[in-house]
Amino acid sequence: MPLPSYQIQLVSNEQICPNTRKFRFSFVEPAEFTYRPGQFVSFLLPYDEKPLKRSYSIANLETPNDDGLVTTNYLEIVISYVENGRATKIFFDAKEGQKFEISGPVGMLILGSEMPERVFLIGTGTGMAPYRSMLNQLPSLPHKFHILFGAQKDSDLFYQDDFQGANTANNIEYHACLSREVKDDCHHGYVQSKLESLEPNPETDLVYLCGNPNMVDDVFAMLKELDFAVKQVKREKYVFSKF
Repeated sequence: MPLPSYQIQLVSNEQICPNTRKFRFSFVEPAEFTYRPGQFVSFLLPYDEKPLKRSYSIANLETPNDDGLVTTNYLEIVISYVENGRATKIFFDAKEGQKFEISGPVGMLILGSEMPERVFLIGTGTGMAPYRSMLNQLPSLPHKFHILFGAQKDSDLFYQDDFQGANTANNIEYHACLSREVKDDCHHGYVQSKLESLEPNPETDLVYLCGNPNMVDDVFAMLKELDFAVKQVKREKYVFSKF
């Protein structure tokens, strides 16, 4: 069964980091859209004779209903620059009012009804978008959440007001991890080393991974060594097209 399609219109195109832009769209037809925080949508982009299909996580910060669903009239995504990328040029040059077609939502990187005592939400770059969409859910849940954001430098971190604001909840700890810069309130190193210091335990923990494929593979290999089962690690790799 084909996924439903929607026509959306660009409201804003904003640079939020040296290499990342935030895009906000309004829904035109249909005028509303329902999703679960953590899911993604696919864009069908016109390009020469063959359209491009690109997928991006929903970054909306909204509160789901009792069934875990959000019905909204807008879409927010974040996109990192890819040199010579065809989709990059289309999005980064897009003007307010421009219309796009999307389908979705899809994806299993969502919070389940049954989770263990402790949950790790680990991402790099735009792989943090699905976790941002989950933030309003977390404080009311009976679990401990560790959010790990991996970046090279402090200037590469975004949505910091949201993640740091969530850090004030009793059951949330936010950890910014910088691999190429030392900053007092950040972990110096990759998310892998920060995760290791938090002593992940297959008896009590569930791990979500999203973003750079190398990070996802490295952390998954580390967790396997610690006897985590496949079902205890939810993964979504961001494989960037170079064209």
